[in-house]
Amino acid sequence: NNRSDTFDILRTMKMTMSNDAVEIEKTAEDKIASDMKLMRELFLEAVGLDRVADNLHVLHIDSFRSRSHSESLRDESHLPDNVLPATPDLKRQSSSVLEGSPRLSAAVGKLLDFVETMPAKGIGIMAISEMVAAMDTEKLLSSAQLFGELMCHANLATSAQTVRAWKAHLRADAGLEDLHCAEGEVVGNPTLRSAFQSLLDKGFSPASIRDAVMRQQIELVLTAHPTEAQRRTILKKHQRIVELLGEYDKHKLLTPGEMIELKEHISREQLAAWRTSTVRHTKPSPEGEARNGMMVIEETCWDAIPEHYRRVDRALARLDQPPLPYDKTIMRISTWMGGDRDGNPNVTSVVTQKVVCLMRARAAELYYKEVEKLLFELSNTGPVTEEMRDVVEEITGMSEPSDGEKVLGWSADYGVHWTFQTGCPADEPYRVLLLALRRRLFKTRVRMEQEYMGEWTSGKDEDVLVSAKELLEPLELMYRSLIAVGDGVLANGTLLDLLRRVKTFGISLAKMDVRQESDRHSEAIDAITRCLGIGSYLEWNENARIAWLETELVSKRPLVPSTEELGAGENVREVIKTFQVLATIPPECLGAYCISMASSASDVLAVRLLQVKCGVKHPMRVSPLFETREDLQNAPRVMERALSVAAYKGMTDGFHEIMLGYSDSSKDAGKFASLWELHVAQEKLMQVAKTVGVTINFFHGRGGSIGRGGGPLHLALLSQPAGSILGKYRVTVQGEQIQAFLASKDVAVHTFQRYAISILEHTISPPPLPTMAQRELMQQLADTSAASFQREVYLSDGGKFAKYFHASTPTSSLALMNLGSRPAKRKAAGGIETLRAIPWVFAWTQTRLHLPVWLGGGEALKQHIAQSDGLPGLQEMYRSWPFFRGLIELVELELSKAEPTVSELYDSKLCSSELKEVGDHLRSALSEAKTAISAVAGHAVLLENHPHTKESFALRRPYLLVLHAIQGEVMARIKDVNAERAGILMDAMTITVQGIAAGMQNTG
Repeated sequence: NNRSDTFDILRTMKMTMSNDAVEIEKTAEDKIASDMKLMRELFLEAVGLDRVADNLHVLHIDSFRSRSHSESLRDESHLPDNVLPATPDLKRQSSSVLEGSPRLSAAVGKLLDFVETMPAKGIGIMAISEMVAAMDTEKLLSSAQLFGELMCHANLATSAQTVRAWKAHLRADAGLEDLHCAEGEVVGNPTLRSAFQSLLDKGFSPASIRDAVMRQQIELVLTAHPTEAQRRTILKKHQRIVELLGEYDKHKLLTPGEMIELKEHISREQLAAWRTSTVRHTKPSPEGEARNGMMVIEETCWDAIPEHYRRVDRALARLDQPPLPYDKTIMRISTWMGGDRDGNPNVTSVVTQKVVCLMRARAAELYYKEVEKLLFELSNTGPVTEEMRDVVEEITGMSEPSDGEKVLGWSADYGVHWTFQTGCPADEPYRVLLLALRRRLFKTRVRMEQEYMGEWTSGKDEDVLVSAKELLEPLELMYRSLIAVGDGVLANGTLLDLLRRVKTFGISLAKMDVRQESDRHSEAIDAITRCLGIGSYLEWNENARIAWLETELVSKRPLVPSTEELGAGENVREVIKTFQVLATIPPECLGAYCISMASSASDVLAVRLLQVKCGVKHPMRVSPLFETREDLQNAPRVMERALSVAAYKGMTDGFHEIMLGYSDSSKDAGKFASLWELHVAQEKLMQVAKTVGVTINFFHGRGGSIGRGGGPLHLALLSQPAGSILGKYRVTVQGEQIQAFLASKDVAVHTFQRYAISILEHTISPPPLPTMAQRELMQQLADTSAASFQREVYLSDGGKFAKYFHASTPTSSLALMNLGSRPAKRKAAGGIETLRAIPWVFAWTQTRLHLPVWLGGGEALKQHIAQSDGLPGLQEMYRSWPFFRGLIELVELELSKAEPTVSELYDSKLCSSELKEVGDHLRSALSEAKTAISAVAGHAVLLENHPHTKESFALRRPYLLVLHAIQGEVMARIKDVNAERAGILMDAMTITVQGIAAGMQNTG
């Protein structure tokens, strides 16, 4: 391809001369653009050839125009000479582009040419929209596919650059190279070594740094929130491309043949992704979502966890500090997949039980493979410690094994194995322990698969592992023995990695949280009290409920009647069944029981009581989720009341988890009010905990988008009050963020390190407390912001805002897109107030107004700036208070992605004149918000202090505008009830949503 770089931003490389050689220096966005260009050229070469019809556009491969289909295929195939290439089934392929045909029409090629040859600053959506409007349905679909794929390439290039920049910092830390400032824009300390050095410079001792690292308990909770717009099969191919781009960085070391093979490999992955339908025609099942989550853990976290520990150990060694002990766990993975039944009737007690079986079976299989490695590594015949010798003799029954005699040979109970089927010599003690453990892992996997299939429902098998302790004991025994006899090199290899995996992943890969709405528990208890003839729980006041719950918590009598006696509806029966299933699952497989929409102390006590009375011997810790602004304000009072119940407090072991909702509070009152109420609630809850004598850990329910608590980690943590973390940080990783954070082993290690550094710095050197004047001003801003937000969203004249929302955004289409197993609304009826926060934020992201982030807050800042000395006070607060600075920068980041012309285009195609006025008003408010935020930050333009971030996003803009133009056209055509080929239009709609989500790097 001889055309100029992909639009103006793919700039000419800056050349500098050094020692008679040419050194190419690139900024981060240059490197992203370079990778985008490489992928684009390979992709268009793979899919743009005219292979099946003369009237199809050939993109920049003119030399192939005159060649026959058979001649082209013969040159690139390995068919025998006497076999002719088959003829494609054109009739079938033409029925739907989604069936795999890579053909690109002349109109699609013309649109691509138009966008890429325009100056970057001259690209406008209206001109693109005119071209799109002239396309038929099939061309709309194929255009959406092409530009969606190119958008994904931009994300893959960004992921590759993230790892590239991080590794450049690691090399610079070690003094191996000088780090050019253009390697990438990293805010904060990019590596453990630089973070440790920063703390040393502040006066902290090496020992205090190690102590802080030792106290870390970081837990990432993977959720099945329906915000992942891409199919898992596509994501796997993209993951491989990121890895291949990393290999391409080594091109100077590769032979010409290796370079050709590498490019062909990238091209194969691209074509395979292109040939794969990106549209889900059925909703994923909760079990399918859980399997996807397990795949992420297995493919990236499994190897990333031990690598993360090794990096921490090396950083500590540079401070002359001991490494982390093998029994120390500083990073954990948990999951909601298969356990989150809040508003999702598809997650049942059966689903939960089956998913746990799958997780245990898969964990056993992965541990089995690691034990196989150790069987070849630890072939030692000795010496060993006395404690290990005693255990080996107990297994073999031999105190003096004879030469060559084998033990632990074939047994029908333990199946067929590829290695060591006949056992091992009795004088190889490490192999004896490992073979005994392998037997149990095999039996555990088989039993879990049988239980999943319903073939093994009763009886106890002593070989089945039910705790991590059973796994750890033989491994720890071997580790101690190797260290004691001076074989530390062997101990600190595969064996140490396995020990750390067991401590992290347990017997089920991830601990499963369960989540259910508070009303469901109240309904279940109401059914019980009615059945027992003691009245209606739902009709009792809060004091009466708490008194009864406290009495029952200490009572030894049975409480829950049989299903037949209870005679309740399906919802109540399912709640009871869930608790009964939890009683059968090993406690180590379970995490927290989260109560959504918690609003009273009785909500907390009710869950504990239902666990106890349904036979859960080791009850899950209860984690009430406070979501709305009102609930956050009431949270301290609720928890103080719950912990005043002696029977309940005594069951907490002095520890309580509290979950904080960033989504619903933002949807309820806007971003400004939401973040402040979360900040204040945490401060007050910490005071309650101190007063009643318990330790509180906050569980942060953050989404991917800034509107739902997401955003850059360093900015997100600035919203946390001092003392609220102290080494412990539990947070959800939702939807598309799972792919962004855990796309590959390197990306996952980088993610773990970012969390470790941020938590360390917040713990050992917390942000300063605000002054009383700053608190008062922030409260005023929050109140003004909330009032303005609620007036616009919930109190508009005649419900105009709600009508505009449904008319101008793709919210109605999102519910039909099969993005997740959960419905878009908590309740079938109702308006915006019953809509979940995810589709709410999702819809505004698609139209590029990003309203949830700035609405209300912009008005509050504007009003305060209008006061005398208003702006200087805000600017001083921005400079001196990290919380406020973080809030402003988060909003600024999202505002930089807003594109009012997109919203204006949608309005012109979809809205009545009356509703267009609403859109005009919101766009005017958006402009005022940008002005206010820039003024407070002291920036002439948005993101003035983050040029790399701004320019990196600019690389996506042309492709994004095309996708928006297509989406607006599709939405307009779908409105016509007589529109033909509605199915293809819906497919095109899905693809544009996926592409825009990829370009924005979040959905909801």
